[in-house]
Amino acid sequence: QPSEPGLFSRPPSDTSESLTVEELAAATGLSVLDIGELERFGLIEHRPLGPTRVYDEEALLVARAAARFRAHGVEPRHLRMYKVAADREAGVFEQVVLPIVRQRDADSRRRAIEVLDELARLGEGLHAAMLRRALRDITGP
Repeated sequence: QPSEPGLFSRPPSDTSESLTVEELAAATGLSVLDIGELERFGLIEHRPLGPTRVYDEEALLVARAAARFRAHGVEPRHLRMYKVAADREAGVFEQVVLPIVRQRDADSRRRAIEVLDELARLGEGLHAAMLRRALRDITGP
């Protein structure tokens, strides 16, 4: 068992961060227009807080990664593939855990979270291995 909480057993991230678009831009080195591009391509989203748009911790993580990608010439439109892949992966995971969630007993939510955490870890490892294999020809053996 890992010592830190899993991906799905963490508390909702929007309770720990609430950044305005200007704060998000300042925290990442991106412009407000760049943040808008990330939203336009579905990579981040805001929630309204009165008249203000606020972003959570996940948006901060994505925006920081996008800023690092940008340093290598990779634009938000190129990052859309990560969103598409994540959505597809989530669809597969949902099919796996729905029977567990539908049991509606005291432990079903906990078991579903454990399975989702394990599937996410397995998916991360598989993605890394497949990417290394795909890039092997570029860098040589």
